Amino acid sequence: MTHRISCLFVALAAGGLAAGCATSTAPAAPRPSSGAVALTPNVATVLDISATSAWDSEERLLPQQPILALVNAGDSIDSPSAFSMSCGLDNGAFTARLGKQPTDRVGQSAAFRMKLGAESKTLAGKFAANPKTGDADFVFSVEPVTLRTMAQLDEVDFITDKGEPQWAFVAGGSAAKPKAKYVGSLKNLNAASQAFLIYCNPK
Repeated sequence: MTHRISCLFVALAAGGLAAGCATSTAPAAPRPSSGAVALTPNVATVLDISATSAWDSEERLLPQQPILALVNAGDSIDSPSAFSMSCGLDNGAFTARLGKQPTDRVGQSAAFRMKLGAESKTLAGKFAANPKTGDADFVFSVEPVTLRTMAQLDEVDFITDKGEPQWAFVAGGSAAKPKAKYVGSLKNLNAASQAFLIYCNPK
């Protein structure tokens, strides 16, 4: 049983997103390689859903977990378009899944890079099968502060451990198209993430 609250009607918390979710713990993964990975040049975009996708969140009752997800037009939050997050109500830890990963890497650990404007974060995670899509996901932990930062930016980029600019998520007002294999949207992430933080800390 789920209790759905549309994020479009969530009141904005004064001064930004609601705080209170506990800091997540990173998943078990090897330490990233110390050597910098060269960026793959001239990556062709093979999928662009930046104009047709938006973020939504949903409160769910145990044993399910609250979810924050990018949803393409015509789809439901149960079928996220490449990027979703859930939180453990027992510890507040956020787990993110970045889709369209190679299935032959399931079970392997890796370190991706997440570009947040001028800042770059290393994401230690692991490839896991996605039973709904038949693809694989890159699964990693996210801290609430990172989610707050994402919601304020015009572009967020993910670069694989092979140096490939794999995913770029852009705000609706972005004029220039990013150079990434896949392009998604940041539309409604601010409101959706505020609701998600409340669902994850319902005190």
